Amino acid sequence: MKDNVEIYTTSLVHVIQDSREYREYEAAKAKLAEFPELKKQINIYRRDMFRLQNFTDPESIYDRLEEFERETLEFRRNPLVEEYLRTELAICRVLQKTARTVMEAVDLELDDVIWELRD
Repeated sequence: MKDNVEIYTTSLVHVIQDSREYREYEAAKAKLAEFPELKKQINIYRRDMFRLQNFTDPESIYDRLEEFERETLEFRRNPLVEEYLRTELAICRVLQKTARTVMEAVDLELDDVIWELRD
């Protein structure tokens, strides 16, 4: 028998899948599936952006991001690339907001641990 957390988690997943953001993302993903080479290029862009955001020295991140944006400007002007990245960002923001709301409501007392990780 399922407990309440499982039941409501399943419900939350269905609500997210029914959201405008997720439907738009799925539509963009389906369009992109017709262009496998472009999908590979987008994945390289996403990988490089992830690395920049997560593994760059904080003191140089803004300069590196600015440079990356300049280097990829023409690529991002492709309407399909723009649509996919925009809709992916929108659904990621929904997921981040949901996760943040849950984490803030469930106090795991992680503040000290997080500060230690930053040092």
